[in-house]
Amino acid sequence: MINSRMTLPLAAALLPALAAAPSHAAETAAERVWDRSDACLTAVQGGLEGGSRCLGDQVGTVLLDEAARFMTRQGRTAFGDGFRLVHRMSWSPLGNGLAGDLDAVIPLASRGSARTGADPEKLAGSAFFLQQGVTRWTDKHGFRRNDVRLGTAFRFASPGFAGADVWGASALMQQNVERGHQRLVVGADFAGRWGEASLQHFVPTTDWRPGRAGYEERALGGTEASLRFDLTSTVTLDTAVGRWERDEAGRSSIDGRLGLGWRPHSYLRLDAGTGVGPDADPGSFLVSLDVPFGGASKTPKWEGLGTLAVADAPRDIWRPVENVGRIRTVERVAPQDGQVAGVSARFLQTSVTTGGVLEVEVSLAAPATADVELTVRLVPTGETPAVAGVDYVDEPRAVTLRRGDTSARLTFDLLENPELDAERTLTVTVSRAA
Repeated sequence: MINSRMTLPLAAALLPALAAAPSHAAETAAERVWDRSDACLTAVQGGLEGGSRCLGDQVGTVLLDEAARFMTRQGRTAFGDGFRLVHRMSWSPLGNGLAGDLDAVIPLASRGSARTGADPEKLAGSAFFLQQGVTRWTDKHGFRRNDVRLGTAFRFASPGFAGADVWGASALMQQNVERGHQRLVVGADFAGRWGEASLQHFVPTTDWRPGRAGYEERALGGTEASLRFDLTSTVTLDTAVGRWERDEAGRSSIDGRLGLGWRPHSYLRLDAGTGVGPDADPGSFLVSLDVPFGGASKTPKWEGLGTLAVADAPRDIWRPVENVGRIRTVERVAPQDGQVAGVSARFLQTSVTTGGVLEVEVSLAAPATADVELTVRLVPTGETPAVAGVDYVDEPRAVTLRRGDTSARLTFDLLENPELDAERTLTVTVSRAA
């Protein structure tokens, strides 16, 4: 089982250690609390409640900051300079909302990159590490998901000096906490003087599982290749092409994406892109905040559009494996009594006007070994379901899939309803003919 609480032992030891340590770190924390309290003087003068809230926020911020610094120091003491906690908050106004990622990188072995006090981002050699993380996000139906991951990665710098090209390979298992989806992700990545590239293969290890009311879902499998080209030190061109399963029958299609990324500040990144292909995702816009736990070792600066001198930028051999956050899924109507396993039905249109014609496709997961007699039926669904006898005729339709066929199509004539003043929804079910 994937353990999503790897950091709890460190957290459990945190408060006693801080309380027993009258070191310079404690004095620094006290000084920072005192310095930040100056910002609350105006709030205190305006009222006790506002002042106390301000002081509480400032003290809490300092304590969390110091806790993160302590955990990072303890982790590097125990595991080496490659240890790190990496987190990112992102927000999209196009339906995905707020999401968060947290990854722990735990070194298992290294070569030429364990010098105490050195900057781990500029060290050459090789790195073998354990990665554990979680992505928390909200799907398009408003359901909160937590996808955890655990695996290993190996990277090496060639020809073995700081700033050299970095090659890597990885294997991680992902699991959704709420619905139990699992998949294996194996891949290879490269970071060079002008950008990064990766190739990843996603293999689901679980079948259909209950989803939202009336539906089932399954983790998607596929293969994706991505490339990020550094136009400047802060502006990137991002491209990807992949072959993904697209429906419940297991059929796949090729799609891609094209986008621009801008990181004017080491804490801030903005990404905008669009899907490429008939089944590609629509346009996207993402704002990401990537603030190091405990603060940065150096004060970051606003870099704007950056510079063209990107070839000398150091490659981070200990960076977490990317593109293994959200587990993508495909959804189907949950089979009802009498329905046939391995058979699915779908509408070929996203919407139809009243009195129009609905086109339905019935599909098999594999070619039929003999003639298959099926019954297809329209069923009201959703918050504003269609009304039988008013919007459609509630009569089943027969369809036959001949030997060797994988799909068949049929149509349903909708009733003309001149009084219809709002959208109504239907689904379609398929069962074996009586």
